[in-house]
Amino acid sequence: MNFRDRIPWSEREAKRAERNAALACSCAAMGEVSFTDAAIIIIYANMLGASDAVSMITTSFLSLFTGLFVIPASRIVLKGSSYQRTIMISTFFGMMMFMLVVLAPLFGSFALPVLLTALGFFALSNTVYIASWFPMLDTFVTAKRRSTYLARMRFSWQLASAVLLMGISAFIGQNPSMQTLQAVMLLGALIFFGKMFFISKIPQFDVADKADAFSTGLKKALANKPLAGYSVYLFALNLAAYGTIPLATLYLKKALFVPDNVIVLISSIVLIGMLAGSFCAGNIISRWGIRRILLLVHISYALVNTALFLSGRSLLAGNALYFLIAGLLFIYSFTFACANIASSSEMMALASRGNKVMAMAFCNSFYQAGSGLSRVMTSLILASGALASHWSIGDWQFTHYQTLFLIYAVCIVFAASLLIIVPAVFPKGEYIYAVHN
Repeated sequence: MNFRDRIPWSEREAKRAERNAALACSCAAMGEVSFTDAAIIIIYANMLGASDAVSMITTSFLSLFTGLFVIPASRIVLKGSSYQRTIMISTFFGMMMFMLVVLAPLFGSFALPVLLTALGFFALSNTVYIASWFPMLDTFVTAKRRSTYLARMRFSWQLASAVLLMGISAFIGQNPSMQTLQAVMLLGALIFFGKMFFISKIPQFDVADKADAFSTGLKKALANKPLAGYSVYLFALNLAAYGTIPLATLYLKKALFVPDNVIVLISSIVLIGMLAGSFCAGNIISRWGIRRILLLVHISYALVNTALFLSGRSLLAGNALYFLIAGLLFIYSFTFACANIASSSEMMALASRGNKVMAMAFCNSFYQAGSGLSRVMTSLILASGALASHWSIGDWQFTHYQTLFLIYAVCIVFAASLLIIVPAVFPKGEYIYAVHN
């Protein structure tokens, strides 16, 4: 079907579009797994001479660039002929940048700058994808099915990513070579063809929300007080909580000296936690409501970070410590998946009719900016040497990585004070949303 041919909305076509969107999302996730998984990109960057700080920054590119550029990217979406075509073009460009990541070691002393540049442009192209994705879903996913569908879609792509990541863990071994990691990156790049294929199968439904000009849409988004308040809250929450998993990877590798294949295996457990969270999130949200979910998210995030702070050799010796950290990260990732689906559902609900593209770009900008800045600030703290590399309380020994876990826990508790501006938790004024009652 030509992308310019718009068809009337129908349940049959919508279900088919939902299926193709889930498959496209799964291909996207598998393609990005070597980039979005903290363990693989950190190992790869370290091989090219990156420091701890720079390695941590590589894990923040997608979130940071989305936060900074998703609103400008929405201008491209508004001018595009369709969401689907815009996604396909941005995906092809991103695939080319991923190929450059594969070739980075060939540039010798410039390998690290080439890697960072390629990752930056890949992340930049991804902002166009993000700006198109949720408005596209909103054209065929009904409000009644929203949370359930988002949960199932997330379950699908995380299952695919977890299986792939486990395979990668077995493939790379304990001490992977540069060529082995390049092969993993190349596989990721090729999988993007699948994403483009399934996106091409999604018909273009009637869209009335692309009519607003960029400046008009931005003004409407700013005037949407429930959305604006929720966006600020998401920024604060992600700023406090998003650095935990990649920091745990650095802690395992640099302080506990865990073999690389075990680190990747623990990363697959993280993905399984997200998978389980995605599988359960739809029912949990339907039964408990977003209000209770957000409260539990803060409690879980704070407790896990506090437990990671205490999880050192002073607590457990040998492999038992690895099992403990893997278990804590499983809980954290389960919580993260539930929080992500609740956040996306709430964002789509708060986006004002007639201004979906800009409203969702506005909310995503805050969400992703908090995510990216969390890792950048962690990188800067690690690079500055502001924290003592080792310190103790009696017989308990701590590293600067553990200190950061404690800081995260405190900041998550502080972010909970902003729940007062979240419409789902404290409805105010004209905001009425029966699903939360």
